[in-house]
Amino acid sequence: MEQQVENVVLNRCAVVCSLIVIILAGIAGCGGEDKENTDLVLGNWVNFSSRTYILTAIDMKGTWKSSVRISDVTSKIVASRGTAAGTWHLDEGQLIFTVVDSDIENVWEKDHTYFYKVLELSKKLMILEGENGRKQEWTKSVQKKGKGGPGDGNPIVAMAPYAVNLDKHSSGAQDRYLCLSMHLELLELMPEQPVPQFHPRARDAAIMYLASLTYDNVSDFDRIKVQKEKVKAILNPYMEGLIKEVVIDHVIVALSAAKVEEFIIEHTVVPSKEESAEGEEGEAGQDKEETPKES
Repeated sequence: MEQQVENVVLNRCAVVCSLIVIILAGIAGCGGEDKENTDLVLGNWVNFSSRTYILTAIDMKGTWKSSVRISDVTSKIVASRGTAAGTWHLDEGQLIFTVVDSDIENVWEKDHTYFYKVLELSKKLMILEGENGRKQEWTKSVQKKGKGGPGDGNPIVAMAPYAVNLDKHSSGAQDRYLCLSMHLELLELMPEQPVPQFHPRARDAAIMYLASLTYDNVSDFDRIKVQKEKVKAILNPYMEGLIKEVVIDHVIVALSAAKVEEFIIEHTVVPSKEESAEGEEGEAGQDKEETPKES
């Protein structure tokens, strides 16, 4: 009798252990699936409807940021309509967004929590169903970074350094060379819109204009700012009107061809991003660069 009781107890223990193993395996399997889906959710997503783009960046810290942008009739230039931010988590096939801050209440209502059923999720596509039954299709976008890093969404177009002989009032005037290192900051583009290439004709047009300037036109930074805006106006037609700003990284007025060569080498082969726009002074004498003066 005791043997029979012992066998029953052992059998029950075996059944309980088997159930525990099955449950743990199921939990582990679900955990792996949740981890995989969470990894797929991370990134920059775009939802488009009626010329309106909703861009949402979901990060691994459990936070998200979103902005709404409206395209113009050419579908090239984006006007921002506001931003929102909050927290998120994935729970049993639901993607849940809680809005912490928002100035686009018609899209993301502050202090509201949104529940979306995940209908489809892959590396490039996410289809969500809202509480109202509407389906939203989100595509993953590679965010273009600007010079400022991850937080800067404006594309940058690099330019080779410029060096031109400034126009002289008379044949006896001293030769001066305007040396510029600059880049173009573009307006924010549509998601997946390619950055326009800098056309050689654009460079030729800029060189022709800069060579028409005299030393008086560039003798201080206020005057250089004026010329910078004119260069922007000259280049914009070649860049589909997308130039937001022409940014001058370094500028000097050199008094010799040797200093011009030094400038070109320095800012083509080993560009220094940390230098100020004033440049470095050369040796005393005729080879000394002239730095534009603050007015």
